[in-house]
Amino acid sequence: KNGGPLPPLLLAFESSSSCNNNSSSNNKKATASISNELSNIPKTYNLNILVIVLIFVSLNQYYLLNNAISSDAALNVAIASSLKAPVNKKWTEDELLRGIESNPDLLEKIRNRTKLKNTTTNSDTNHSVDEESDDEETSSNIDDNICKAWKLDSLSASFLWNTHLNQIFMASRHSQDGDYTWHDFTAQLLREYMTARRLQTSVKSLPFRYWKNVGEILDIVWKRYRYLQNKSQGKNKNEEEEPRKLHILVMGGSVTMGVQCLNNPVVKSNRFARRNCAWPTRLSIFLNTLVPDLVRLDMITLGGTNTESAKTIWDYALFPQDMPHPDIVIHGYSTNDMHVISEQQAIRKGITLEDMILQMNQNFVRTILRPPSQCHDLTRPTPLLLYYDDYVGNEQRQLLKTRSFGKAASLLANYYGFGLISYADAVRELIYGDTTEDWFSPNNWPDRQVHPGMGMHISSMWLVAYHFLTMATEYCASSFSNNDDDAMQMIPPLKSDKKLIGKPKPIPSGLPPALTNMTSLDDISTRWQQESAAAVPTVNLTACSETAATTTATTSRCILSWVGGMERTFDQPKHLEKRLKPVLVSNQNWQASADNSKLGFEATQPGASFEMKLPVKQLPVQTINLMVMTSYGDKWKDSQIRVDARVERTKVQRSMDIFGFHDRNTSETYNYQLKLLPNETALPPNDVLRVKLTLVGGSSFKIMG
Repeated sequence: KNGGPLPPLLLAFESSSSCNNNSSSNNKKATASISNELSNIPKTYNLNILVIVLIFVSLNQYYLLNNAISSDAALNVAIASSLKAPVNKKWTEDELLRGIESNPDLLEKIRNRTKLKNTTTNSDTNHSVDEESDDEETSSNIDDNICKAWKLDSLSASFLWNTHLNQIFMASRHSQDGDYTWHDFTAQLLREYMTARRLQTSVKSLPFRYWKNVGEILDIVWKRYRYLQNKSQGKNKNEEEEPRKLHILVMGGSVTMGVQCLNNPVVKSNRFARRNCAWPTRLSIFLNTLVPDLVRLDMITLGGTNTESAKTIWDYALFPQDMPHPDIVIHGYSTNDMHVISEQQAIRKGITLEDMILQMNQNFVRTILRPPSQCHDLTRPTPLLLYYDDYVGNEQRQLLKTRSFGKAASLLANYYGFGLISYADAVRELIYGDTTEDWFSPNNWPDRQVHPGMGMHISSMWLVAYHFLTMATEYCASSFSNNDDDAMQMIPPLKSDKKLIGKPKPIPSGLPPALTNMTSLDDISTRWQQESAAAVPTVNLTACSETAATTTATTSRCILSWVGGMERTFDQPKHLEKRLKPVLVSNQNWQASADNSKLGFEATQPGASFEMKLPVKQLPVQTINLMVMTSYGDKWKDSQIRVDARVERTKVQRSMDIFGFHDRNTSETYNYQLKLLPNETALPPNDVLRVKLTLVGGSSFKIMG
C-alpha cells in the first residue's frame, strides 16, 4: 500500500507453503486467505492484478477462478470477449491470466462472485479473535457459528497463526513472569524456530474418526465465548444459564510434570514450581489469555509413571473430586514408556520394545475410546484423545531405537483415528544438527538425562495450541462443516441411477479389533462387524435419566483411592495421613513420607505391617490395585511385601508378593492387581474388606497409591 511493502501479503504467501500437496480444501483456504489480503489493496496499485493472478497460478488455484467464471454466464462472456475467443466453460491458466490482464474490471466481479470478504486482525493483545466494531454487527453474529465468525472455514491454521503473532507472543508470557524476564528467549523461540512451518511438522494425525467430538468442542467454546462477550456488554438475559468451560485433561510422567523445566539460558530462578513451569500450565494460561475464562485444564502427572499407570487412573477415575469429566484427554507418557525398564521388560517377554509400547498404549487407547454401553457410562462420554510425543532420546543411543514410541503411536493413531502431535519430529533436525544445544533437548546431553528445559515447555505450549487450531480449521473447512452444500455443488450430478457393485458397506460403529499378530485381513471385516454388534448398549441410552446424560462430574469407582503427589492438593504427608486415618486399624512402622518429592506410604523397619478395614457401602469390590515404587541402592535391597486380602463374610484370603528393588539407577512406579474370585467379591451394603500389607524382605518399601 502507498508504494510500500506488503507484509500481510507476504505472510499469506509464506503460509501457503504448507499446502503444496494440492489438497483442494487446504489450497482453497490458502487462496481465500491471500485474496482477502489483496482485497485491501487499492485498484490503483499497479501490481494488483498481476500479483493475484500469479499467486493463484503458483498455488495451482486457477480452479477457484474457473469455477466462479464457469458458473456465471456474464463472467464467461466477459472472459471470452477479452480473449476474443468463443465462450468456453473451462479456461486454461494461461487464458485466465490473459483475460483478466486485458480486462481489469473482471477482478472485482470475480471477487464478488467467489464471496471473498475482507479480513481484519485485532490488535488487542488479549484476544486473537476478531471483535465487532458496533452493536449492529455484534447482534448479527449472535446466531452465527464459530467457523464463520472466526474465519475458521476460509483461513488456514498457518495463516491465522502468522497474522496473530503479536497476540500469540504476548499470551505466551507466564502469569508469574510479570516483568517478562523471559521476553527475549520466548521471542527467539517463536521467531527463529517455532515458525508456522515447523509447527505444521508436528501435526502427525488429526482425529478424523472423532470429528463429531471436534464439532461439539467448538460448540462449547463458541457458546461460552458468546455468553462472556454479551455479559461484558450487558446483553445477557437474567435467566440465561452460563455455558460451561471447555475441560482439558493432561496425563503424563515427569517430563509433562515439569521436572527440569527451570533450566533456561536467561536466569536461574525458583519462581515456578515444577507443574507451574510445565507446558500444560502454560497452555492453560495461553488459551485463557487469548480468550479469557474459556478453558479449565487439569494435570494428572506423576514422575515414574507410564501408560499402564494412566490406564489404572482412568479405569478407576482416580481424579480430584472437583475435576469435571474432560472433553479432551492429552496423553504425555512417551518418555516414560521409552524407559530402560520398559526395554528390559520387553526383553524378558521376548518381544521388541516397540511391540511392548504398542500393547501398553493400545490397552489405554481402547479404554479411553470405549463407547458408552450403560447409563452410568453417560457420565463419562468418550473424550477427544490426543497423543503428545516428546521423546527425543537418550534412554536409547541408536536413532532407530529412539523412534519406537513414535512408530507405535503413529500406527495406533491411524488405526483408531485419534490425534497425534510430535514435538520430537518438530525439533529433531535442530537437535541432530547440534546435540550440545539445550533449548530443546535435555541439558546434560549426551549423558543420560530425559528431562528437557524451559524451551521445550514453551514450544510444547505452541505445538498443542497449533494442533487445536489445525483441528478447528480443518473441521470447519471440511465436508463435515457448514460448507457441505457448497462443496457438493462442485461435484456434478450422477448421470444415472444404476447401482454400482463393490461399494463399501457402512463402517462399523464400534472400535476396530485389537491389533495383534493374529489380526488378519482374512477376518478383519467379519470380526469388526461382529464385535460392533456385540458392543451395542444393553439398555436404551436415550431413556437414561437426564442427570446421567448431562453431568460433567467425575465419580471414583473405588471405595478408597489415593495416588501420592498426583494432585497439587495431595502432595504432603499430612494429606495422606488424613486420607488413611479412617480405615487404618493397625500400623507398625509404616509412615507417610515425601522424600525426593515422591509422596507415599513407606515401611521403615523390617517386618513392618499395617491393616485396613474397608466397609463396602455402595460399590462391589473385586480388585485391589497397588502402585509400587521400584528403586535401587542399599535402602531398597531385597525389598518385598506380602499383600493379604479377605472379605469377612467369605473368610477366604487372597495373597500376593511384590518386589520393590531392581538393579537400575532409577525409581519407577509399577501397577499390581490382586483380584478376588467372583464368589469372593465384597458386596454392598454390609460386607467388610480387610487388607494387610507386611514387609517380608529388606528394610524399606514404598506404596505410591
